Amino acid sequence: MGAKQSVPSDAVPEGRTFIVTGANGGIGYYTSKKIAQLGGTVVMACRSEEKAKKAIEQMQEENRQEVRAKRRAEKEASEKEKQRADAAAAKEEQEKKREEERKKKEEEQKKAKEEEEAKAKEGEAAKDGDKKPAEGGEAAAEGGETGATEEAAKEEETTPSAEENTTEEEGQGDAGKASEEVEGGGEGAKVEVGGAAGDAPAEHEPEPEEEIPDLKLQFMELDLESFESVASFVKQFKDSGLPLHVLICNGGLIAPALVTTKDGLESSFQINYLSHFLLTLHLLPLLKASGGTPKIVNVTSRVHSSAEGVNLENIQSQKGYSQVKAYANSKLYQIMNMYTLSSKVKESGIDIFSVHPGVIDSGFQKGYSGLSKVAMLFHKGFGKNAQDGAATTLTAVLDEQYNGKGPLYFSNCKPAQPSNMSKNEEKQATLWRYSLELLRDHVDDTILAEIGETLESIQPKEPEPEPTPEESAPDEGDKPKSEEESEKKEEKAPAAASQDEEGKTEEGDKPAEETQQEEQKTEETEQKEEAGEEEKDEE
Repeated sequence: MGAKQSVPSDAVPEGRTFIVTGANGGIGYYTSKKIAQLGGTVVMACRSEEKAKKAIEQMQEENRQEVRAKRRAEKEASEKEKQRADAAAAKEEQEKKREEERKKKEEEQKKAKEEEEAKAKEGEAAKDGDKKPAEGGEAAAEGGETGATEEAAKEEETTPSAEENTTEEEGQGDAGKASEEVEGGGEGAKVEVGGAAGDAPAEHEPEPEEEIPDLKLQFMELDLESFESVASFVKQFKDSGLPLHVLICNGGLIAPALVTTKDGLESSFQINYLSHFLLTLHLLPLLKASGGTPKIVNVTSRVHSSAEGVNLENIQSQKGYSQVKAYANSKLYQIMNMYTLSSKVKESGIDIFSVHPGVIDSGFQKGYSGLSKVAMLFHKGFGKNAQDGAATTLTAVLDEQYNGKGPLYFSNCKPAQPSNMSKNEEKQATLWRYSLELLRDHVDDTILAEIGETLESIQPKEPEPEPTPEESAPDEGDKPKSEEESEKKEEKAPAAASQDEEGKTEEGDKPAEETQQEEQKTEETEQKEEAGEEEKDEE
């Protein structure tokens, strides 16, 4: 499964708005939730209001739980840090006391040594005094008694009483125990601060929980199966007055069978690709006006490399339906459209990205059937979950190192190379014109001006008329030799041989009157056929 993908976690600037299609489940759900948790305003563009509102409630509850868990973890970490700091402070204090005691002892030892040296000198002086004349004996004796008395007094002063010794030893013993607790405890060391032994711990009232603000999520209805619904969504969003900074085209499906939309198009083609293109065209003015680095992000798939390509004769499964081919084609068209649209709006500063989220273990593969389903079940358990799958989308949306570098294709949270087919400029142009022709009734010149087009420029090309019999007939100079020879033979025959009598034509020729009637019928038939062709073109 690989390492867990990291996602940018910097706060989203205040007031930034994101639209996410298909946001009530799977990758769209986790994309919306993460952006909202980072401070963004997310408009969840979904078909089902009930499912979208349920998803919003679930996101809010999950966010509250995650915030509480984060706060608890931070509090526990803070308490542990405080315990470590207290233990370190206590240890430092004990070391300081030991150092003070050591210095005091050294001073006492130094003082005692000095006193011993002084006594020794006095003893030597006393011996010298004994050798003096007898008449000085009494004075020396008195002096010796006086010196002895002073010496005894000094010893009493320097020698602590038994009570004092006991008190000091008890104090040192308590300090030693405290020192042992600090030195041996590590993270789990218990440090008693203040309070006499046996005192009951103080009871603290639980701190009131800090309020957890709701995520900025809202629902707006969008059914990608309907161009009318796309127009309705665009109006609702514009009426909301919200700016638009990022459009994430995430919604999609895998249709197990050929399904035609309300607009008469193959469902995978319209829902995955064409409706998103129409939505993008209508929202381009808002993206351009948002400032900063606006983005359009298409959620595609690496399966696009197995697509058929741009074959107008089968672009909507006219020759037969394959769910894998239909899905792969729609994802290919998203990437091809990214390149063409980027070239049209490059001066506006809009970045357009396409992302492959990876093989996802989600409900999306329920659309597969037959061998395709077997293949997906084989991959199940080896793919990513939807939360990890959202990481690549979030990287394209949030990572500022890619600002101004579109168009880009992403896979596994970093730029990659799509198929060569997707970069074929000739096929890109064919898809672009075909797509705009299909959307002609749902755009106007104002919208088309954003991409350098007009209604006239996207007018479907009329088929070239078939040549008339006269145009298809070869020129006189181009006649075959056999035809020229037959004409020469006819010229040589006498004029009289062509008629038996005046007023009669050659054998087998029809009367002139009948010939005129048939020519008139042929002309009427041709006019009807031409009228029928014009009606087909209008349809």
